[in-house]
Amino acid sequence: MIIAVSFHIFTSVNLLLRTIHYTSDCSVRQYNTEPRRRRHGGNCFTRFFSFGDSITDNGNWMRYARSPGAVARPPYGETFFRRPNGRLCDGRIIIDHIADALGMPFLTPYLAGNTSEDYAHGANFAVGGATALGHDYFRGKKLDARFTPYSLHWQMSWLKKVLRMLSPEQGRGWSDLMASSLFLVGEIGGNDYNQALFQGRSFDEELIELGARTVVVPGNFPIGCNPGYLTKFQTNDTAQYDSMGCLRWPNDLTELHNRALRAELAELGRWHRRVAVVYADYYAAAMDLTADPRKHGFGGEPLVSCCGGGGPYNTNLTVHCGMRTATTCRDP
Repeated sequence: MIIAVSFHIFTSVNLLLRTIHYTSDCSVRQYNTEPRRRRHGGNCFTRFFSFGDSITDNGNWMRYARSPGAVARPPYGETFFRRPNGRLCDGRIIIDHIADALGMPFLTPYLAGNTSEDYAHGANFAVGGATALGHDYFRGKKLDARFTPYSLHWQMSWLKKVLRMLSPEQGRGWSDLMASSLFLVGEIGGNDYNQALFQGRSFDEELIELGARTVVVPGNFPIGCNPGYLTKFQTNDTAQYDSMGCLRWPNDLTELHNRALRAELAELGRWHRRVAVVYADYYAAAMDLTADPRKHGFGGEPLVSCCGGGGPYNTNLTVHCGMRTATTCRDP
């Protein structure tokens, strides 16, 4: 079955988890945004596994890169962890809030673990800069392939290594483990628009064949509202912008992608009716936040980067957050 849910990062974790509850007979505790007291149990998910890119990376890039760059310096991590920790954020990220709502500890980045105990509650395979497609595809299209090599294909191989550590006996052992786990696949494809959807056998189908029974697949964010895009493709043609100041054509492209993704997931749900396939609508959530940021606790300039290198969107493609010349807002 396929279920769609609008995922407002801070206000709708409960909605997402309630949807999972109704489709998979799992109980989850009420989520709140206050610093948590760690509690475990109380739901049927024994583990939580995450795949993706920088949106959900909590330390893999910092461990993979010889020179991780600005993410290893403040202001990253300053508002919750009080230090840079590999998250491309000043505080917690989406997977932290989901783990909290499930009563689980924060996920271990795959590259930070060594034993089965490190993955007792799951693992995070997401890596900053990761793509859905592998490098060979981009080389074949004569495109730059110097980014993170850990595509979804690599992340799937990491999952299988973890499964062998947790349950050396394949077959029933893996199926039971997969069936009692929650899987978050993405958001990924912002780096290559998730063209894996059009290559036949999908990543999500491979998870299902391994025994997954609850898979959450987010759509992409409205990149036309992204300060980087707004800076690079800035124009005096006002017709290129919507009423909120976002570029129309990148958002049109994202909506096209998300419609294709939902159609693919609907087909997947029809073929696997005993599997809960949940579509998380990041696009609608981000557009709602952009339209009324103060309702969600943000300032009045949602299209201006909090940390960056100046300019109308506080974004300079050569001055990144964490560099000495970058500026940071007072209350991120």
